[in-house]
Amino acid sequence: MKLSPKEVVCDCGHSQMLDRSKLMCTKCGKYVFYNPRDKRKHKINKAYTVILIAAAMGFVAYIFIEMIVDPLLG
Repeated sequence: MKLSPKEVVCDCGHSQMLDRSKLMCTKCGKYVFYNPRDKRKHKINKAYTVILIAAAMGFVAYIFIEMIVDPLLG
């Protein structure tokens, strides 16, 4: 969805004109957001995804230890 053009400054100091909700900075490669609320939602979603992946890997490791390693050593 096209928005009215707005100049936004990235964390690295590079400024660009945005007419979308988010765009990658051409200098550092991080996302630049039109609305600060979208930036906060992006951080929360990213943290949520990392936590879910870590929990899934922990669960797989637990199952591996309980089902395979423990009977071999016990």
